Amino acid sequence: MMRYYIAPDRWSADGMCLEGEEAHHLLHVLRGKVGDQITVMDGAGREAFTEVVEANRKEARIQVIQQTQSPPPPVEITLIQALPREQRMDLILQKATEFGIRRIVPVVSDNAVVRIKPGEDAGKLERWNKIALSAAKQSGSLWLPEIQPVSGLLDYLTAMPRYDVWLTCSLEADTLPLKQVIESAQANHPKSIAFLIGPEGDLSTREYAAARNAGARMVSLGPRVLRSETAALYVLGVLHYEFG
Repeated sequence: MMRYYIAPDRWSADGMCLEGEEAHHLLHVLRGKVGDQITVMDGAGREAFTEVVEANRKEARIQVIQQTQSPPPPVEITLIQALPREQRMDLILQKATEFGIRRIVPVVSDNAVVRIKPGEDAGKLERWNKIALSAAKQSGSLWLPEIQPVSGLLDYLTAMPRYDVWLTCSLEADTLPLKQVIESAQANHPKSIAFLIGPEGDLSTREYAAARNAGARMVSLGPRVLRSETAALYVLGVLHYEFG
């Protein structure tokens, strides 16, 4: 059954309304009509089995039949991702949503190939949120990730929140294997984990220094040099297996 999205601030157990792209897909792509039953979610753990009770060309009013609330993932995982090329970022967003990540922080780093021009931020963020929503619908995830506006990496490291486990994936020599660091962290039952993935050109010397000053543990992903998107998905898979 197709799943549709209604924002948390427009959610009501008494009845809701599908509008915009969601209504267009139901009414004009799938030719939905009164009496059809659909599933809706709010991206914050709520899901409802509903019936279409009224429809016109622009919106569909639905009545809730049954509603459920799912708890958030037991460990809140944050990906701090240096911007790669557009298609690679799309892949990271899609797969991170499928893994149930809680937060994605896109950052511009010294060696990044991609730069955000003034005025592009809002359009990028809107597009990324649409990619995440589509991935959540497809995968059955009831929790949408929070995708933060693009910031400079050094700016973020200066003011970043506190995490129980804070990792930076590094190509430098003074690293510990990811497996070893995770095994050590498990003993403390962390509730929040953040990890930083650098750009295709790697982090700069000053960015590595800033990450260390912010308390990051430098971890290795093995002897091979992985692409930025491969490294992100590798760590997400490991963390999902160990803490999901």
